[in-house]
Amino acid sequence: MNGYRLSLALLVLAIAQSASVNGGKHMKSDLLCSQCSVCDSDKCPPSEAYPHMTAFDDTLIAGALQSDYVSSKDKGVYSVPNIKGGESEKYNEYYGWESTSGSADSFHRFRNYMSKCSSESYLTVDKHGTVSLRALESLESLGEADWKSINPPKMLNHREFRFWMSRSTGKCLTVFGGKTEKRVGVSDCKFDGSNPYQLFAFRFHFHKAFCCCGQYNE
Repeated sequence: MNGYRLSLALLVLAIAQSASVNGGKHMKSDLLCSQCSVCDSDKCPPSEAYPHMTAFDDTLIAGALQSDYVSSKDKGVYSVPNIKGGESEKYNEYYGWESTSGSADSFHRFRNYMSKCSSESYLTVDKHGTVSLRALESLESLGEADWKSINPPKMLNHREFRFWMSRSTGKCLTVFGGKTEKRVGVSDCKFDGSNPYQLFAFRFHFHKAFCCCGQYNE
């Protein structure tokens, strides 16, 4: 019996040490702490209030500081690898997008949660079709920040995918492929689903996502 208790105690100790080492090692984020140490409170808000947007291939749609792949100075929006918080020694996920009402009925706006470190910024598109993070007061029209959700055809109407059509351009949010990076822009809407890279979904299941230096959700 004593041998059993000793073995059990050693097992519990090993698990605790492993969790401590892994948690301490994996939950560091040098990039975040070098660019953004601003915290609104002593704990992260509920992650469901700031879901991550994913593309059809399950990559993440990320703006400034929503991924270690995008810095605070970059105003572009990208499709980046899906990193699970706390499981990567090099990369971590930060908080996602807050959805608010647009300037017209049935339209939405998406604020970058991490914009507290890089000005109050929203997902926008200009008259040239360039998608970027910009402040509302810098826009020629508030419609540049307005996006309308449109359901895909039945064959693709699963996993909560949606088209997002710009109010100002009438075009749809689109992921454009590249050899080194996939940038998000707009293109003519293909509501028949022939361009799956116009389909996006919001996911609420991300854990251990950073909201500021040294803080993350569970």
